[in-house]
Amino acid sequence: MIITPFLIGHGRAGAALQKSLALIGTQYPQYKIADCRILARGARLEGMAKDTDNPILLIANPPGLHSIYIEEAARSGFKAVVVEKPSCVRHEEISVLEKVKIPVAVCHIYRQMWGPQTLKAMIDSGEMGEIISIEGRYWQSSTAQRALTGEKTKSWKNDPQLSGEYDALLDVGTHWVDVATFLIGEMPRNGSVWLSYANAEAAHRDSHVHLNLEFSKGRRVMSSISKTFHGATNHFEINVIGTLKSATWTFLDPDEIWIGQGNQKSTLTRKSTILGSCQPVFHGMGWLEGYIEIFYQLFKELSDEPFTAYPNLRDNLAMLKSLMALKRN
Repeated sequence: MIITPFLIGHGRAGAALQKSLALIGTQYPQYKIADCRILARGARLEGMAKDTDNPILLIANPPGLHSIYIEEAARSGFKAVVVEKPSCVRHEEISVLEKVKIPVAVCHIYRQMWGPQTLKAMIDSGEMGEIISIEGRYWQSSTAQRALTGEKTKSWKNDPQLSGEYDALLDVGTHWVDVATFLIGEMPRNGSVWLSYANAEAAHRDSHVHLNLEFSKGRRVMSSISKTFHGATNHFEINVIGTLKSATWTFLDPDEIWIGQGNQKSTLTRKSTILGSCQPVFHGMGWLEGYIEIFYQLFKELSDEPFTAYPNLRDNLAMLKSLMALKRN
């Protein structure tokens, strides 16, 4: 099967998408990846997909522009879209995107990694007992670093037209909430959010967030999301608290899960090599593992092969609708 990728957007996100496609071509040679066609800023898509094999659009430009290109790709004959998160940043964009019919993968890469996939299997098997709560954090230090140096950037994130009216909540917070809702198996029914703008470069850029989400059966989700936690690297941590066991996974130790039972603690080490790059344990590729797995499942869907669930537009829109509607503390 031949795949013809088109890329709109640059920077680290665009590079990650291109690297992942190159690795897909090596790992799964049944998919022939044509040279990626780089689109100019502001390019229109009409006519581009004509006479190409399975054209897909990769979107890595600012999220304030995502909805425009997703909708245009669907109208212009593209077979699928792969978009960086979030799929949109404004409530009014959600109803437009809900009408899109082609497959759209959203790059919530953590969900596709071994740790969250294993936690989901443990929950679904009943091994954890009844789920009481899912709690955790996603801490970075980029805002703290700039606050100390006094550095003023010309980042597109300072422009609400390009970034939307949020920063930490929808930028990194959606990664964490995507994993939590994947594990629980539903979207929140209610909840609240507290936003801090300490150290922010622009007035709309929330830098530290507390999330409290409510689900059926009395289950709760609580998280601390930060871009201004001094000393943090990329601390993504998720804790599942069940009646029979607890379990913890962190991105910085991606091939291990810490399991608690009573007052005992043990470590479950990854042995499977069927996800992502299929590398042996402790030889993974970080973020790229999730990208590769998303592409792989999408390509299987396009070729009418059996595929497993991956972060998609429908789920992403439901999550964004929930987050944008939260009561602010």
